[in-house]
Amino acid sequence: MAEFLQYTTNGLIAGSSYGLLALAMTLIYGILSVPNFALGGIYALGAFVAFYVVQWMGPGYYLFSIVPAVLIGMIIAIVTERLVFRPLYDAPHAAGFIAALGLYSILEGSWAILFDPTWRKIASPYNDIVLQLGPICLTMQRLIILVFCLLFALATYYLVYRTLTGKKIRAASENKSVAQLMGISPFTTTTMTFIVGCVLVMIAGVLDAPAALVGASMGLTPITKAFIVVALGGLGSVPGAIMGGLILGLGENYGAAYISSMYKDLFSYGLFIVVLLILPNGLYRR
Repeated sequence: MAEFLQYTTNGLIAGSSYGLLALAMTLIYGILSVPNFALGGIYALGAFVAFYVVQWMGPGYYLFSIVPAVLIGMIIAIVTERLVFRPLYDAPHAAGFIAALGLYSILEGSWAILFDPTWRKIASPYNDIVLQLGPICLTMQRLIILVFCLLFALATYYLVYRTLTGKKIRAASENKSVAQLMGISPFTTTTMTFIVGCVLVMIAGVLDAPAALVGASMGLTPITKAFIVVALGGLGSVPGAIMGGLILGLGENYGAAYISSMYKDLFSYGLFIVVLLILPNGLYRR
């Protein structure tokens, strides 16, 4: 029973991170109907921001790195939406998909040039604090990942479903033409959605950085799994992204613990296929 609780905790921690990334992707997908894989490059930038804040200011300022990460994420969101995706609003969805992949490649190559392609580790002070919560053992850093990811996910849920900005986002995602007739600017709404998405991804990069190696290509696997979560939970569904992330994290860790850790990524794709065979539209409809 103790081992099961430990594996469940590990799964929830991984799943909360997947869910935060999936939230960003599902918000943008709801507006453009395009899976924005370029968010993987922005996720890596968030990790680099955390690395350099810790390097320049000291480990005690690790959580402070969320502040510059949010500001940089807002700038990148505005620039990428206006320069890359806005010209493709009326283009076929395949054009947006190709643009997103191309932008990811540009960002990954840029980080490799700017920060050099070596992998590095962040010296977070919370990695050395070990907590023993009954039969569950985890570091303070992993607890921070779980708590902060869930808090930001809940804040995003509140934004989308309980605020005027969220109503505009949902209206534009349902039908841009009708939303425009109601006085909602599709361009402004799309920009706001990109800002929220990029900020969430930057925060996820900051939170995950001390528990992983920081490098230019570190965002590819997480953002791929985030897309699995988006499809698993239901394309464009905010609750589905949160629940799908937790389910994927639990499935991965249970499979790695009770079958083999060598096939951890395989369990992600296997779970994805099984769920979609049973529920082709995902767990939640939009």
